[in-house]
Amino acid sequence: MEDETQKLPFSPKIDRTYPKPTLTLPPGACDCHFHFIGPQSQFPLKNGHVFSHLQFEDTTFPDWEKMQAGLGLTRGLHVQSMMYERNYEIAVHAQCRYPDRLRSVITMPWDEITDRELLLLTDLGIVGVRFSWRTEKSLNTKMIDRLCDFGWSIHYLVRTADLQEGWAQAILNTPGNFVLEHTGYPTAEKGADSAEFGFVLKSLDTGRCWVKLSPRFSAEEDFPFADTYPFITKLTETAPNRLLWGSDWPHPQYFKPMPNDVALLDMVLGWIPDEKIRYQVFVENPAELFNFPPV
Repeated sequence: MEDETQKLPFSPKIDRTYPKPTLTLPPGACDCHFHFIGPQSQFPLKNGHVFSHLQFEDTTFPDWEKMQAGLGLTRGLHVQSMMYERNYEIAVHAQCRYPDRLRSVITMPWDEITDRELLLLTDLGIVGVRFSWRTEKSLNTKMIDRLCDFGWSIHYLVRTADLQEGWAQAILNTPGNFVLEHTGYPTAEKGADSAEFGFVLKSLDTGRCWVKLSPRFSAEEDFPFADTYPFITKLTETAPNRLLWGSDWPHPQYFKPMPNDVALLDMVLGWIPDEKIRYQVFVENPAELFNFPPV
């Protein structure tokens, strides 16, 4: 029988070229948002996942090693792709393979997991859980409290323009550390003084929030993503000690011109001219939040 997946269109192909970056990263520099996919012969995507109308190319451990070497990165925070839904086998395998170099954020079968399993995952280097507006109808606040007790951080993928009041209050009430992905996904056209971005700043005011810097929220089709700069400037002025950087490699479900990852890295020179703050963002902040061993 013909494989039905062969009839599906591919998500846009990634750029696998890595010219020498202008930005030279220090030892311990961490990419705080990327995804392993496959090899799908070993780690198949979940049937009926949220983007099952598309095929995705494999981005495997060796592919990741090549990307890290090309950018000058030495550590990473693996964020389990939504295409795996609640199966975190690939994250467990990754942590066993890279126990010091890698930390992982997973999605889990919420009420079915035991404290013993959570302890095992914690010992492996699982440091957080992800809630996405695409996959969750509501926030499991009971599980959030439980995972914060284990020292995990709670990672939220939300669009602030669509953020419901219940989600907003639950996020702000997170009892432990929490992370907003993709700069909080504000509406770029409304600017850094918008009420939507105000939620990101209000989250930082809790003292427990961390923000992953990413241009994915830009309204521009391609570089230089100039509309992102006022947002990043305000964040670096507000809480440089709680900012992280993520490549979003391999950029799943990205339907603009596919960015080159070295070019994305070099954007940080414009975003954050201060070398001391860049060191915080790439080395100190992820080491503190995700408990990496000393450099």
